[in-house]
Amino acid sequence: MSGGGNADTVGSLLASIATCLTEALRILMFADKRQWGPDEFEQIRALEEALDEAKKDYQEMSPLVHGQFYYQNDRTSMSIHELRNLHAKFEFHAQNFKDWARQGGPINPTWARETAELKKDLHRAQCRAAGRIFAAEQEGARCLGAFQVYRQQKRLEAERQQRRHDHNEQPLWQQQQQQQQLTAEDGATQYRGERPDDPRRRSSLEELVPSCNAVGRFERLGDLDAAFVCDFCDGFIVWPDLRGMPAARTTNTTTTTTPPPQAPGTSNDSASSAYPHWQATGQSRSTGADKTVVFAPVAIANHVAPGLGAWQAGILCPYCDEYTYLDQGEDSEEDVRYAQDEKGFPDLAAFQAHLEWYHTALAVPAMPPLASALPASISGCRVM
Repeated sequence: MSGGGNADTVGSLLASIATCLTEALRILMFADKRQWGPDEFEQIRALEEALDEAKKDYQEMSPLVHGQFYYQNDRTSMSIHELRNLHAKFEFHAQNFKDWARQGGPINPTWARETAELKKDLHRAQCRAAGRIFAAEQEGARCLGAFQVYRQQKRLEAERQQRRHDHNEQPLWQQQQQQQQLTAEDGATQYRGERPDDPRRRSSLEELVPSCNAVGRFERLGDLDAAFVCDFCDGFIVWPDLRGMPAARTTNTTTTTTPPPQAPGTSNDSASSAYPHWQATGQSRSTGADKTVVFAPVAIANHVAPGLGAWQAGILCPYCDEYTYLDQGEDSEEDVRYAQDEKGFPDLAAFQAHLEWYHTALAVPAMPPLASALPASISGCRVM
């Protein structure tokens, strides 16, 4: 049991919840199993999974917030209140097994589903507790769930740069040999005929989908909309009128007329000649027509926790993140300011409108023949 009152911490309440699970599991392990059916064994499996996941979450959350000491001794009021309520539910759940052991008979099959639901609630409670610690130290930045996906993206990009560098340092004959090997391979993570520095390889945004699933869940919102709910901040990212979430981005075949703006301090040689590739093609749930949407990892890796009283997560533009400009005030002093607000865009619709306006390449229109472009009186003119 937890000490109660002001003595409660995140660590003490989690320990009390683990004790409830251990006691319930011990009752079942020492019970007479001669008359057991599948429901009893399913209940044992559900309790073991809940206890294992609670331990795993505790071990994984601590490094995210500078170690076990900070996480275990955290006393954030919202986290303590949430874990106290959850602890009461686990106590009641464990009491069911104590009563069953005294009375005997078949076990209630609905208890296994209750255990699974409590396991999910405990996972999200631990995520939110760690997220609040992270948010207190990183005010105005990405939430902890988004930060994990964003960090994984940077790791994959660094790996791609290293592979590209190693590839360019190799002799030409070795590069050709590797190209032939890649062309002959058929794998889940390699595409036929791609170059070693192809952006669709392991470092692409598609590789972030498992990381996105690890920090939240996709669900249907109403009859038409699809949404992602972050376990760390409870923020919703909503895709309006979408039948299913695209698993990959749209093939990028657009030709650009001018290169995108580059961050200060970078040279023209390092500036990319292509615009960011954030588009994915989904289907409208109401009409079935194709529509362009923001690829889910782009939004998930850059969302911020909702403000007080809000439920939709804000979204930072990753392509404007480092852009600054000089703002000359009334006193003629120039101040460096960021190009976007620290809270980002209020929802996905505003974020997509920004991407379409500032970070989308337009196809170069075909130039008509000069004769057809001129008026008839001019194109038909002859020198006498």
